Amino acid sequence: MKELLILVDKAGKKKKSLVSYLGQNLDGKAKVTLGRFSDLIFEIEGKNVRVRLDGRNIADFDLIYFRRAGSDFLSLAGSLAICLDYLKIEYIDSAFCKIGPAGSKLTSLIKLSLVGLPVMPSFFCRRDKIEDQIEYIVSKFGFPLVAKDLSRQRGEGVFLLKRREDFDFLKKVDPEDQFLFQKFYPNEEEYRLVVLGDKVAVYYRKIRKNSKEFRSNTALGAEEEFLDIKQAPKQMKQIAVKAAKVLGLEITGVDILIDSRTGKRWLLEANRSPSFTEPQLSPELSALASFFATKLGAKKSR
Repeated sequence: MKELLILVDKAGKKKKSLVSYLGQNLDGKAKVTLGRFSDLIFEIEGKNVRVRLDGRNIADFDLIYFRRAGSDFLSLAGSLAICLDYLKIEYIDSAFCKIGPAGSKLTSLIKLSLVGLPVMPSFFCRRDKIEDQIEYIVSKFGFPLVAKDLSRQRGEGVFLLKRREDFDFLKKVDPEDQFLFQKFYPNEEEYRLVVLGDKVAVYYRKIRKNSKEFRSNTALGAEEEFLDIKQAPKQMKQIAVKAAKVLGLEITGVDILIDSRTGKRWLLEANRSPSFTEPQLSPELSALASFFATKLGAKKSR
């Protein structure tokens, strides 16, 4: 028997009544199930994306109706829609896959991973589900592992968890913050490539000055070593440009780290609004001015 899943923000009386009515009026052709966006769990590993709802694989359902996502679950609904498109599972409404800038870090990572870019294996569930998933997360990634706030930038809300007790960080942060978890790769090299249009315009290395710090954010004390753009490895530039294109970004800062053990390059993030260093210290603003001049010149010539 076919199965219709109706996803909602809150499972209230009216929504349960709708499910009951549909279940009675589909002439026995389909089972109707009510689900909540808050119960979704996402696992990303390369092009292998898995979504679960209350322990069930999302692929178990034949049609999914996004009845109501509300503002709290809009980006999550967009993330799910992208996964459903990839998995070729029909859903309503298709407009949700065009989430654009309203998406979260999870949304971006899903998009980047599904086109084959080297995104770190990742896991996401809503905050109130984390406690139940800790043992699974640890078994999947081992220690240490990284927890990242979906909404914060510049290294804030990023935690390195080395043992079970470190999950207690959740008691010290805002109850509304949502986190994704990723496998940790030891690294001493992290790079930022600034993509303007369809080209890498600036290339620099982030140098951690604090040996106890695992994050390479300048806001946390790291320094920038600006390098000749010609020295940027071809593969690294290809990753950066493709990431920007996939996310539909014309100005973005793409962060790539290198695994100290294997030398593999991992795409950390593509930032839609990258911070720029003062012009006397970096070529970023000069490159940005040239980019805008080119765009404006092209516009005038039409």
